[in-house]
Amino acid sequence: MANSEHVEILKQGVNAWNAWRQEQPNVRPDLQSLDLLQWDLSRYDFHQANFYQSNLRDSCLKQANLQEAVLYQTDLCMANLEQANLSHGDLYKTNLYTANLVQANLRSAHLYKVDMRESLMNEADLGEGNFYEVDLREACLHAASLVRASFYFSNLMRADLSEANLGLVSLMGANLMQADLSKASCVNANLYKSILREANLTETDLREAVLRLADLSNSSLVNANLFMANLAEACLDYAQLAGANFKKTNLWQVDLGRLLLANPKAAQLSA
Repeated sequence: MANSEHVEILKQGVNAWNAWRQEQPNVRPDLQSLDLLQWDLSRYDFHQANFYQSNLRDSCLKQANLQEAVLYQTDLCMANLEQANLSHGDLYKTNLYTANLVQANLRSAHLYKVDMRESLMNEADLGEGNFYEVDLREACLHAASLVRASFYFSNLMRADLSEANLGLVSLMGANLMQADLSKASCVNANLYKSILREANLTETDLREAVLRLADLSNSSLVNANLFMANLAEACLDYAQLAGANFKKTNLWQVDLGRLLLANPKAAQLSA
């Protein structure tokens, strides 16, 4: 149960709450199991707060401080977390389905079995975060920063990662089927055994990336930069490779299958 004193202060509004937090910096707010459906909690200081099993569905937490907050089994479905700070947060089986996390800070956050399907994370910072079995299907991460983040057994099928920074990211065995990574920076990214079937890697920077045993069948690598990348034993069946840079690329035992060395759309236009 939540601390009744903390709940009463919460009801007094953002100014009273934030003033109390400044006066009592060592107190960790206990707000577990609360029903905060559709509450406006914008700009609240929830640093280190405990929201275990609380209902924050469709609530507004825009620019809220949730740094190091405990969000175990918290329902944040459809919540507005735009520009919120969730850095170093602890999220376990949290529901963030269709949540708005545009420009949010999730640096070094720990996420385990979190539902982030169709969530909006444009320009969000996920750097050095740990995402274990996180469902990111159809999530929008356009221009987001994922530098040094780790995605263990996570599902990014049909996710939008266009123009995102995935430098040094670990996506070993991740499902990126039909994902859009066009113009993304994947320098030194670890994509070992990742599933990239039908993925869009047009103009993607994959310099020194590890793509060993990756499934790139039916993907588009048009104008991609694969300088010094490791594609050993990868599958490139029906991949589009027009204009791709394979200088110093490791192609040992690559399954070339049937390659499309010219842009099929351009070929149709010239025919």
